[in-house]
Amino acid sequence: MIEQTCALFAGRVILASSSPRRQEIIKKLGFNVEIVPSQYNENLERSKYNNHGDYIKDLAKLKVLDVYERLKNDKISPKLIIGADTLVCLDNVIFGKPKDKNDAFRMLSCLNNKVHTVFTGVCLKTPTKEVTFYETTDVKFGNLTENQINAYIKTGEPLDKAGGYGIQGVGGCLVEKINGDYYTVMGLPLYSVIKHLNNLSDD
Repeated sequence: MIEQTCALFAGRVILASSSPRRQEIIKKLGFNVEIVPSQYNENLERSKYNNHGDYIKDLAKLKVLDVYERLKNDKISPKLIIGADTLVCLDNVIFGKPKDKNDAFRMLSCLNNKVHTVFTGVCLKTPTKEVTFYETTDVKFGNLTENQINAYIKTGEPLDKAGGYGIQGVGGCLVEKINGDYYTVMGLPLYSVIKHLNNLSDD
């Protein structure tokens, strides 16, 4: 099924993100992907949204549209642009990327021994069609000590990740269990991406 999906979008495939995690996931699909990070300044007003999923979905779309406008007049225009964004939420409080080590400690302490929700929004755009969606996964941290949190922060891994951790790295040691798609937490819900790509090709 994956090989057939890749064949349907043979040509120039763009990932509108510099995230190494998303690059890794896209490469699993077999796409020869070109990395063109979005330059959208993320000034979308969060307070206008009642649902974090709708917000992160629109943010992914705006990032894709930014890349589309920059590349649409190229000699070889993109066959497919993929964009995504992720946020971590606990008790309606959003946790972005930590500003520094102290902020990482604050975030991880808040998430400690609790269930939080990871939202990942995705936009898939062809020259004539587009689809946006979001997925959620609940993540439960174990009961961590301050020493464990500080040891993790010393690895440097938390500082460029929403919520201050990366489930695919050392941060996976913090996670007791998840309910949902692992790849949603990693930054790109793989099953749903394939499903929507197949639907795009069937339209």
